[in-house]
Amino acid sequence: MDEMIWAFLTKKEDQTPHTCKLKVYWKTTKQWTDSDIRAYQAQVPQLAQNLKASGRKFTCEDFALELLCDFASSRGLPVKLMDGVGTYRNMDIYDPSCHEGHPQTPRGFIDMVMITFGAPDIQRGGQNTVRLAGPENLLPGDILAIAHDLKGQSLGGVAHHIQVVTRKTGTSIDIYQGNSNSDIHWPLTWTNRVLGRNPADPTQAAYAGTTVETGVYTLAGSGWNYRNNDTGQTHTDYLKVCELYRWNFREFNR
Repeated sequence: MDEMIWAFLTKKEDQTPHTCKLKVYWKTTKQWTDSDIRAYQAQVPQLAQNLKASGRKFTCEDFALELLCDFASSRGLPVKLMDGVGTYRNMDIYDPSCHEGHPQTPRGFIDMVMITFGAPDIQRGGQNTVRLAGPENLLPGDILAIAHDLKGQSLGGVAHHIQVVTRKTGTSIDIYQGNSNSDIHWPLTWTNRVLGRNPADPTQAAYAGTTVETGVYTLAGSGWNYRNNDTGQTHTDYLKVCELYRWNFREFNR
């Protein structure tokens, strides 16, 4: 199918031909439809399990990005993601300031976005995601953004951690998550900067990701209690500190 790519026009008096270069990480061959969204939701549990079994490390937002982009690239579906640095598309006008150094492969795209995309970018409702009204709306692939615990409140309601839903019943919500180790915290952040190491870059040894964890929310009375299956950590009525999101698949088509 035809893919529309926008570029700035030259001035009318400028008659010099201009070649518009594209950076294609994977080719868009179709648009997201309801069928594709349902297929993504159906495949997320197995995709998440495969990543956990691989032993690879991810920060929380990087794990969510990996699931989305693995699925989209395998089906020729578009992805458009925005963060505080810019907008990233799987097919885009070449810009050396962000595209240089990232190979024209799905892996190149994922690694590029991971460097600047953070948990708060999940809260860009209407752009990256759409917000869900409540737990009854959750489906596999949806995202829990932890934004209203003590840490989130200190940040003004900004998400500092996210989890990906892999299963939802009337009384339980299963999640998978990446996480961040202490390498991202002061004073190691300063040390990494001096040494040119970037804990947000998945291609570097200094990357702050950890192995994938699982957890479960269980309905207890009027609240949802949380347990991390790997660490044993628990929280009472923990879903109340979360905002609930779904990827804005239709926006990816634009």
